[in-house]
Formats: sequence, C-alpha cells, structure tokens
Amino acid sequence: MTNTRLIGADRVTVTGDRLVVVARVAMDGWEPSRYRPALIRFDGRTWRVTGKSAGASGAMRYELAAWQPAAGEVTGRTIEYTPDYVALRDHSRSLVQRRGYVVIVLRWLSPLVGFLPARTKGRFEALYGLDPVASTFHSVFLEFLIAIGSFVLASIGQMVRGLAGVSAGWNAWLFFAIGLVVVIDGSMRYSRILREERPPVGFFEWIRR
Repeated sequence: MTNTRLIGADRVTVTGDRLVVVARVAMDGWEPSRYRPALIRFDGRTWRVTGKSAGASGAMRYELAAWQPAAGEVTGRTIEYTPDYVALRDHSRSLVQRRGYVVIVLRWLSPLVGFLPARTKGRFEALYGLDPVASTFHSVFLEFLIAIGSFVLASIGQMVRGLAGVSAGWNAWLFFAIGLVVVIDGSMRYSRILREERPPVGFFEWIRR
C-alpha cells in the first residue's frame, strides 16, 4: 500500500519497506553509503538512504529502505526527520539566501562601506566576509578621484572668475576645500593600510586613533 503525504514542503511516499522523499533542497548527511550510513528516523521506523538524485527545479529525490540491524555493522549519526526538522532546514536556507543578497549589496557599495568606522567594518567582515582593507582602499581611491575633480573644478572656477569678473563664476574656494579635506583623509587612511592595520580606520577616524 502506498501512502503519500507532505512533511512541510517535502513530499514523502511510503510503500512498504521503501521510502521516497522529494525535498526542495539537498539535506546534510543524507548520503547513500555502505560505511557508517546515517540512519533516518521517520514515522516510528528507522531507514537508511539507498539512493539520491537531482529532480526538477533543484529538488532532491532520496530513496530509503527500512534499516535492518546487522551484526558488527557500524552506523553513523541518527537524524530525526520531522516537520520541525524540515522547518529548521528551510529557515536556515532562507537565512543563507538573505545573507547572500546582503553580501552582494555590500560588495557593490564597497567604496562607501570603506568610510565607516573600523568597528563597523570589522563586524561586516565577521558577519558577511567583507574585506575591510579592500573596502577602505576603494574608499581612499574614491577620495582621490573626488580630490582631482574638485581641484579641476576649482581651477575652472578661478579662470571663469578671472574672465567674467569677481561676482561671476563658481566658488573656487569651496571646491579647493573639498579637495584638500579628502586628500588629507585619504592620505592618512592609506598610510594605515600600508601599516597593515586591520580593520583600517574610517573617515577622519584617524584623528581619535
């Protein structure tokens, strides 16, 4: 007699001493093996995995047989396959996926992350594996680009003021000040990178450290 039911998002089919589990993701420890096989506890019975194959849409198909103890057999760990097990597995997978999305966003924003305080960058490294030295270097490089642009605009503004009169043109001193500020900060933070400080300081954090 065949009995099919859902355990969480998984479809489970029991036919006598055969069990088929179609799971949405691969499950840790569910490997067919003759040496120290894992034992799966389900519905009051003990099973062992005899086959594993990939199904449609990334699903995994597991074939199990009722376990019959043999003299001298050494088994591996025992897994309690329950609705709670499936729920915890899917929750963990969801957390991993969300973490992956956060890592992608942080990598795209790496130059901006480099301006953050050293402690914050250290936390990002611990949680998401984002290299604080690389992100700080990217922010320093961005600062030097800003400095070049600011000095160029300041020069153009000064030329415009000279041609059009004192009351015309851009505020050259503002662009010059911006360029000077980012050059000073970029130089100081780059020196910390050369000294192999990890995690390097953030924007103007070197004043306090």
